[in-house]
Amino acid sequence: MDGMKKKNFAQEPPEFTDVLQANVLIRELWEQLRHYQDKLTTSSRNSSKSPSADTPAAKAERKKLNALVVQISAALNQATRDTNDR
Repeated sequence: MDGMKKKNFAQEPPEFTDVLQANVLIRELWEQLRHYQDKLTTSSRNSSKSPSADTPAAKAERKKLNALVVQISAALNQATRDTNDR
C-alpha cells in the first residue's frame, strides 16, 4: 500500500427508485450485519475455540470488526430512515 489508510465505504451507496429493490438490499445487508455480530461474539470463553485462538491479533481483529459493524449499522439505520422519509 502507499501508506494511505483504506477508506471504508469508498463507493457511493446504490440508489433505488423502487422501494422493493431497496428493501431487498436492506435485508441482505442486515443479514451480513448479523453474521459479523455473531462472529464478533465468538471467543474461547463462549465457544469450542481453544484459548490460544484468543491471541492479541485475534482480539484486535474483533475490535476492528466491531467498529465496522457499528459503521454498517449506522449507515443502514440512516438509509432506512431516508427511505421512510420519502
